[in-house]
Amino acid sequence: MVLYIAAGWLIAGIALTLAGAKTAKAENFSAKLEAAGLMQQWMDAVKEMKLQAGLELTEEDYHRTGLVGERYTFITTTLGDPAAKRTTCNPDMAALAVELLHRAGVQPGDRVGGCFSGSFPAMNLAVLAACQALDVDCVYMTSVGASTYGANQPELTFPDMACRLYQAGLLERPPVLITPGGDYDCGAEMDPELRSQVLTRAAGYGVPLMEEPDYEKNLKARMDLFQAEGALQCFVGVGGSIATQGLEDDGIPCGVIQPGSLGAASEKSGLLRRYSEQGLPVIHLLDIKRLVADYGLTFDPERLLPPGESAVYFETVYPRWRAVLCLAGAAGTIWLGFRRLRREG
Repeated sequence: MVLYIAAGWLIAGIALTLAGAKTAKAENFSAKLEAAGLMQQWMDAVKEMKLQAGLELTEEDYHRTGLVGERYTFITTTLGDPAAKRTTCNPDMAALAVELLHRAGVQPGDRVGGCFSGSFPAMNLAVLAACQALDVDCVYMTSVGASTYGANQPELTFPDMACRLYQAGLLERPPVLITPGGDYDCGAEMDPELRSQVLTRAAGYGVPLMEEPDYEKNLKARMDLFQAEGALQCFVGVGGSIATQGLEDDGIPCGVIQPGSLGAASEKSGLLRRYSEQGLPVIHLLDIKRLVADYGLTFDPERLLPPGESAVYFETVYPRWRAVLCLAGAAGTIWLGFRRLRREG
């Protein structure tokens, strides 16, 4: 009977705690709102760059953001899902990036390393906006190549976007490295003339260019560049480049990955696994559909909510005192029951 009563206390504690749950602004609500505002400002600037360059917004860019590219161009590297690209063109993705950095343990003043492909230009901006809002130094590298519907318009690649945003005083720093991306990070599948034009223009920004087909040398050069900037507290990989994922697609999960949980790195491993093995938390941003589902955001929304309204800005708060009270009741019941047994025994 005593155990039944104690179980009743526990069940009541769970029920009362769940019944008293309330939704409240997340502790980092202000940082998330600031990051979303920065991202929107930068997307507006990129959209203006596109229009000034004579580029039309694509049919797949339902929300007219300017961050969804063409189905195919001659610098396109792989296939991509337009719905996933549209999903990232939402300022709330910057708020999500704040949450991911928070869960990775990143603090103000920390340094984060980033490798960005051109496949998800809006997600790249989301990470940069989150870092800027959190007062985190993001040392990032970016490539020209992009999957379908990414930043695959030769007139305005993601390196162009990032460097011009920096020149306009919007981004705090430019990339530390630009590479062609694509096959072996050298863009062998791209149109040679367009590839040359894009890289020549990129060289004009004063950012180092690298075309290194040897995989081990390529990754060592990247890690040396990061090290030259100072110790990293986290590494973020956006997109599916070989530099981040490795030479073999080994099913690295999306989101925050705790240090060491990816196992040992090999000569075919990318920076995500290598930095994880070194003891850093890493963040993998590729499977957008699963990522937004994990954090309560809508995949390919019909309309974009104003910043501050979606689930990523809020958390569920439970009245812990109810659970503690009922737990004490269960413990007290068991204690009294044992005392009674001892007296009777």
